[in-house]
Amino acid sequence: MNHYRIRDLERDDVAVLNALKPATWGDISAIHEHYLTVKNCHSVAVVDDGGAVAGIGTGISFSGTGWLAHIIVSKDRQRRGLGTMIVEDRLRFLRERMGCDTITLTATDDGYPVYKKVGFSDESMYRVMVKPQNYAFDDAEDDRIVRIEDAHIEDVLRIDRIASGEDRSGLLRPVLKNGYAFVARGSAEGFYLPSFGDGGVSAITEEAGIALLGKRLREDRAIYIPTENGAAYGFLLSRGFSEARQIHRMILGTPFAREPRNCYSRFGGFAG
Repeated sequence: MNHYRIRDLERDDVAVLNALKPATWGDISAIHEHYLTVKNCHSVAVVDDGGAVAGIGTGISFSGTGWLAHIIVSKDRQRRGLGTMIVEDRLRFLRERMGCDTITLTATDDGYPVYKKVGFSDESMYRVMVKPQNYAFDDAEDDRIVRIEDAHIEDVLRIDRIASGEDRSGLLRPVLKNGYAFVARGSAEGFYLPSFGDGGVSAITEEAGIALLGKRLREDRAIYIPTENGAAYGFLLSRGFSEARQIHRMILGTPFAREPRNCYSRFGGFAG
């Protein structure tokens, strides 16, 4: 009978991670490479007696808040308590080592019962919006959308703090130069990170949010929007998108102030 232990995720583990993930998920190697280079991301692996990776999980710590991310157990090792083992380990780490009073996550159907069991409750939902077949993109791109430069970064991070209610600067700074800002009235009013996670869009004006979401439509991936953002939902419906399903956003601890109406496309299940 196998015994399992938890250790830190190592760079050599990244090559095997896509073999663990559910079939419906995209590539998870790039985001785990990112976790290994960012100080506020703390990833672990569950390994068996032979050293084979059976599951993974990440705790992401912000200032007093945290996230559980990529809690995955390989299909052939499920229903052995490994998911709960990873969750409880990462909760202890975030609470006791990182001082996180509140922890958030997004839950798959498989993970939902585990999170309920350890005390998480439903906070809100995300709509999963999918592009119609044979979609013809004919919207002209707004010329106020520009590459993010040094001059935009503080505005971008301020927008993210408003939308998320958290200081995610440590997670986002390394990837901002790969993104776009909507610049009007002398400052950035929104931003879009196409190569990070799910392709997140956040904005403090509807004009900026819709323009950046229009650019986001050029990607083939599904778009995840908070149910509170009616402007994004209406825009996507008008472009022929449909709602495939909804997924749970869950919380453990005291809720914090955030503005989901300023989120036009989530960054990922790892941070909303």
